Amino acid sequence: MGKVSYNRVKIIATAGPACESESILRQLIEAGVDVIRLNLSHGSWETHRQVIDRVRRLNFQLGTHVALLADLQGPKMRIGNLPQAVPVQAGEEVVFSTENIPGAIPVEYDTLAQDVEPGDIVLVEDGRVRLEVIESDKKGTVRLRVLAGDRIGSRKGINLPGRPISLPTLSDKDWEDLLEAIRQELDWVAISFVRSPADIQLVRNALRRFGSSMRIMAKIERPEALHHLEEIIEQSDGIMVARGDLGVEIPVEEIPFWQKRIVRTSNLMGKPVVVATQMLETMIQNPTPTRAEVTDVANAVLDGADAVMLSGETSVGAYPIEAVQQMQRILRQAEADPQIYRFPGQPSPTSPTYHSDAVCWTACTLASEVGARALVGLTYSGYTAFQLARWRPQTDIFIFTPNPRILGSLNLLWGVRAYYYRRKEGTYDTIQDVLSILKGLGHVDSGDTVIFTVSMPLRARLRTNTLYISRVP
Repeated sequence: MGKVSYNRVKIIATAGPACESESILRQLIEAGVDVIRLNLSHGSWETHRQVIDRVRRLNFQLGTHVALLADLQGPKMRIGNLPQAVPVQAGEEVVFSTENIPGAIPVEYDTLAQDVEPGDIVLVEDGRVRLEVIESDKKGTVRLRVLAGDRIGSRKGINLPGRPISLPTLSDKDWEDLLEAIRQELDWVAISFVRSPADIQLVRNALRRFGSSMRIMAKIERPEALHHLEEIIEQSDGIMVARGDLGVEIPVEEIPFWQKRIVRTSNLMGKPVVVATQMLETMIQNPTPTRAEVTDVANAVLDGADAVMLSGETSVGAYPIEAVQQMQRILRQAEADPQIYRFPGQPSPTSPTYHSDAVCWTACTLASEVGARALVGLTYSGYTAFQLARWRPQTDIFIFTPNPRILGSLNLLWGVRAYYYRRKEGTYDTIQDVLSILKGLGHVDSGDTVIFTVSMPLRARLRTNTLYISRVP
């Protein structure tokens, strides 16, 4: 078993050509990666399945529970396939069309002509090319004037800042990808371009129909999502601050403030939140990050993020291992700041899970008061793990569960380390057995105080209802 780095704030790494081999994936996991993201906007399921198999094999070899996250493409509007990039200059006119028109640039966006009006701004490749709509035939063809940019490349994304889009949140491709993710029994699925709570419920219903335990992460990257933020967070299992597309859909100077608000609201509602996009972007080509990037990662931790994500840095970058190692060092330094362990508020008495939430909150508070070495949650559904992570205790969190399907999904949670465990018949015997396991793993020593949250009776699988203070023999 290799030695694996550990942080409270988790690291998500995107799979890609630069890190798909088993040897590189092993090094990423040993460097501290907690979640592997499969970007379904790129690659094939044949390649993705190879990555899935390798990660699971490495989990078995290393004794880890690295999670697998399927990131749906969503209604991504793109330039079609071009034999080569089209050079453009400011002042020129170009034509976008969904039809096969000679001289027109093909677009994969069926309702583009219906969604734009003269004067609207159209961005290509996150704003690398900026255009203005001159006219639209409202069928499939749009004439535009180039305002800025040098070339329009094949398969590049299209954005309409401030304009609603008429495409559904999940395309036919997304539904096919979701079904394959269910078949592969992945841990998380991220829904791109979420606009309302109904988008989450649509996927939730599909997961229930297929009996899937996969958890749902909503990516906040559309202006409409900001108007329904609390409702979307409430319906989701986790949230991603997707700063890439969000940064071209709203004024870029608003991004830092929305990031803080989304993270703070997710913290208050007890949902894990990921900060993503361009965190160590220069490490795609350089072995070291900029000072601004280091500060950005640390600020995400100080804001309250459960996890931070690497995209091109690991998927196509020249230094995937170094990027994870650098991220790990930044997180470790940021976690030394005591302010990340202070969480405002208490469980709401009006919540239907108030009693269980209060036990978990009390356990976290008490752990600090008595100097506990470990907080242990015994859970089947994983709900206790979400609650213990929510209150950001400085004490290490260990989750023991007889449900192997949730081990990966819990690996995304702040500070949580999860273990598969078949419970003993009695509560006392179970607690003594878990203490022995923790001691054997080197997490606790004789005489250490350990706080348990359990549901009694154990076999009933009720919500957490008991707090137990123990000392390691």
